[in-house]
Amino acid sequence: MKKIFILFLLIFSFTFEVKSQKDNPFEYGQEFLFGVSKATNGGLFSGGFFRYSAKKSNRVFQTYGIEIANVRHPQERRVPSPTFFSSSSFYEGKEKYLISSRLMYGYDLLLFKKAEQKGVQINGVFMGGPTLGFVSPYLLRSEGGGLVTYSQYLNGSSIIGPAGYFSGIDQMEVVLGAHIRASLLFEFGTFKSKVTGFEVGFLGEIFSKEIKLVPLGTKNYNFYPAAFVSILFGSRK
Repeated sequence: MKKIFILFLLIFSFTFEVKSQKDNPFEYGQEFLFGVSKATNGGLFSGGFFRYSAKKSNRVFQTYGIEIANVRHPQERRVPSPTFFSSSSFYEGKEKYLISSRLMYGYDLLLFKKAEQKGVQINGVFMGGPTLGFVSPYLLRSEGGGLVTYSQYLNGSSIIGPAGYFSGIDQMEVVLGAHIRASLLFEFGTFKSKVTGFEVGFLGEIFSKEIKLVPLGTKNYNFYPAAFVSILFGSRK
């Protein structure tokens, strides 16, 4: 009888342990996330990112990542080309592009975990790190086919439209900076091995000098705060 009782306890303990691991959605050691972001100081899609997280404890993950994003001046204004036969538009007064490359390091903290195959998991995400700001001229194409900056044309009637992101790449300069962010990540994937969700938060980014994105008739900055929302997906193991 005693042996049967001990055997029963062992089976019960084993069953309980397996069920606990099965019901615990946080039973994974690594996470890989990809996503796209929309920030208040960016375009329709500000940029994209990749993040890798490794488990440090039951509720804490250590996270590394990189994000590439377009940063705009708050007073940039898109206007149609004054040229009659052109349907393109450009940013009036804009002189520079600013592409921010952010190296991220921080922590994901599990705030609320979900039941298996249902509910929402909520993580608090805190990250920061160095920034490389890639600054290049915002060039416009004139009627004669030449490439010019807006300040070279006080009369914009000869501007057809923008020349494109890579037209001034040979004049690019790099500005050092740093950033910090705090966000909430809402994950509602059905399976433990897959991640689907979105993230909302705030980002503050500062550069070593003022970047003259729109130098004519307005103030320029070296500090760019923003709110953002990201759509993300990935995997766990």
